[in-house]
Amino acid sequence: MGPTQFRLKHLPAALAAALAFCAPARADEPAARIGEITIIRHDVFDTRIEGENKRAYRFANRLHRRTREPVVERLLLFAPGEPYQPALLDETARLLRAQGYLREAEVRAVPRDDGRVDVVVETWDAWTLNPGVQGNLGGGNSEYGIELEEGNVFGTGARFSLAQRSRRDRDETRLTWRNEHQFGRWVGLEAQLRDSSDGSGWALAVGQPFYALGTRRAWGLSVDRQTAEEPFYARGEKVAEYRQRNRDVEVWWGASAGLDGNRVRRWRFGLREQQRQFAPSTDPALAGPVPEDRHLVGPWAGVEWQQDDWAVLRNRDQIGVTEDVRLGLRWSARLGWAGESLGGDRDATWWEVEASRGYPMGERDLLRLDAHSAGRLEQGHARDATLGARARFYRQIDDRQLFYAVLEGERGHQLDLDGRPTMGSDTGLRGYPDRWANGHSWARLGLERRYFTDWYPGRLFRVGGAVFLDVGRTWGRDALGGDNPGLMADIGVGLRLGNTRSAFARMIHVDLAVPLDDDPALDKVSVVIEARREF
Repeated sequence: MGPTQFRLKHLPAALAAALAFCAPARADEPAARIGEITIIRHDVFDTRIEGENKRAYRFANRLHRRTREPVVERLLLFAPGEPYQPALLDETARLLRAQGYLREAEVRAVPRDDGRVDVVVETWDAWTLNPGVQGNLGGGNSEYGIELEEGNVFGTGARFSLAQRSRRDRDETRLTWRNEHQFGRWVGLEAQLRDSSDGSGWALAVGQPFYALGTRRAWGLSVDRQTAEEPFYARGEKVAEYRQRNRDVEVWWGASAGLDGNRVRRWRFGLREQQRQFAPSTDPALAGPVPEDRHLVGPWAGVEWQQDDWAVLRNRDQIGVTEDVRLGLRWSARLGWAGESLGGDRDATWWEVEASRGYPMGERDLLRLDAHSAGRLEQGHARDATLGARARFYRQIDDRQLFYAVLEGERGHQLDLDGRPTMGSDTGLRGYPDRWANGHSWARLGLERRYFTDWYPGRLFRVGGAVFLDVGRTWGRDALGGDNPGLMADIGVGLRLGNTRSAFARMIHVDLAVPLDDDPALDKVSVVIEARREF
């Protein structure tokens, strides 16, 4: 008996098993296997906690149907008897936390005396019923509506929504159904009916995604049809419009060899039809330029490559909840061909490219980079081509303060008239109306000092705040040939309410922004109240 075995013999059995579990296995030893899997599901409110043991919270738990155990079980990437792989437990935890109907999830390994590893999966439900009024205020635009939405129908993970919303451009009613496991494990269905004051539409999608790094096969089929009236804006005011009819059909199939070390490569092949038909406005007062019709039909091929490298953080883009941040390099590219011989109106080659990576800088700082490009090549010339990038920097000052900076922009070349970008409150310039400026290219710098508190009123919202500076501009004239407003900037303060219980608006923003501009058309102080996914 060697020295290590002698020492283990004299330790308590549980501690010996834990040490053996942590020690690296010899090449000739079989890998540990998974034993029992225990799933623990929690309600929206934990009545064992004094602050949550209230009549209203107990009633809410009774109204809410807790996520069913088979629903959680089908999300697991491992099963009893399979080899124990710590990376699969980490990936499963991320997959669970990515589900809108769960607000938190943990996956823990528990070593046994016989060398097997039991696994405990613990989940906390989010409130998924949304009956009532919702709305946003800001940027010269008010949005309100009545919605009946359930994001976890009978605890199955399916989502149903019936919504009527009044927006600046149109009034719209939508009926939506989504279930990622409609026809079995990970074979999902999403369907939507839309009826608006200026058109109607419907969408249907079915398929199986690459839901995990080890997924070997994926496929999809989608159809989307829509008619609407689309506006042109200048200085936040609608100055013209046109009618538009869209048809999008796509079918694709994907394959992968699975995870190789900490890397995975995936291939996709598909066929896509994209049709855009345009007509002048029926309102003579809003007559303006009309985009050129497009009809692209043809095959495409794509590749995706990514590293399995993640960080689990808190108090970056949320308040007091787990944030899964991708650090590893991920890039994807699609190259397609469209031809008249296939029923389209032109011969063209099109591309779509995306890439992202995160860079930890010491123990407290983080840099995240994203880039993208898309466009078409027609008769040797680039059309509707864009090249953009974004850099986000996080510096943790202390446990309750964070400095955040974002620099982003996009360059456009020979853009289609219906795809020109706009800037305003809706794109991060909070002191300006929505769609205040437009052109062919844009850039924005945002600086924030974020504050995180321990205040947790009613154990419903975590409270934070921000002091911010926004700077941005567009280049080029608007669609009607109007002048560009040039550099725009604002400063302000904001309140943040992190909604820890709901599956819907994770962050409520209340911002007061002052534009650093002497344009008399601007309000001296802009109030923006809206629901967002991030800080």
